[in-house]
Amino acid sequence: MLIFTRFLLFFVFTSVFLSCKKTRDITANEFVEASINAHGMEDFNKKVVEFVFRKHRYTQNKDLEGVIFTRRKIMAPGTIDFLHSKNGFRRTFKDKLVVIPDSLSFVYKEALNSVLYFFRLPYVLKDKGVIKTLMKIEKIKGVTYQKIKVSFTEEDGGVDHQDNFLYWFNKKTKTLDYLAYRYHINNGGIRFRVAINKRTIDGVIFQDYENYSGPKNTRLDELPKLYSKGELELISMIENNSIRILNP
Repeated sequence: MLIFTRFLLFFVFTSVFLSCKKTRDITANEFVEASINAHGMEDFNKKVVEFVFRKHRYTQNKDLEGVIFTRRKIMAPGTIDFLHSKNGFRRTFKDKLVVIPDSLSFVYKEALNSVLYFFRLPYVLKDKGVIKTLMKIEKIKGVTYQKIKVSFTEEDGGVDHQDNFLYWFNKKTKTLDYLAYRYHINNGGIRFRVAINKRTIDGVIFQDYENYSGPKNTRLDELPKLYSKGELELISMIENNSIRILNP
């Protein structure tokens, strides 16, 4: 009986130890991968996607070299902006290449890239140049979240590599519910976004966002508390409409 008791205690101790070790050893990369799977985005780059955002129609497609993103005005569809994951940016008008100054090309490229970045969350958090750090667990409005800090390498992070992001993932469902970021262009500022209107289309979760602003000197990790107290300013709605996943 004594041997059995000792064995039982050893088994319980070992199980608890391994469970704690497993929880402790989880990495930010592993958690983000779990969130990507929870959103149904594990093979998102292989999908052909179309959506409308603020009077423009966006598409995601692919070729043998990489992923192609396009944008065209709904009311003037003859002009198309292309952003290729390997070959960069170009603009065409009625299928003819438009020569534009580098400064304007940069503006158009960043505008296109910004919309697609947020539309493709959390999938884009696995991109090259993304540095993910597991932060503490915390509660927002009574729900438990895993917080993850994201920064970027200078080499692969693009022009905004100095921007910092925080993401809050629902600990139970693994979905992305909140994010905050500090940007430096146009005199800088901070934003806090709340995921709304979650819907599943062909197995993929898409969501819109309430977009809030706060005082510039606020730390990003203070924003959830300010949001819960109603002390952030709602400045815009990020709404993606007419989303379709098309057959390649």
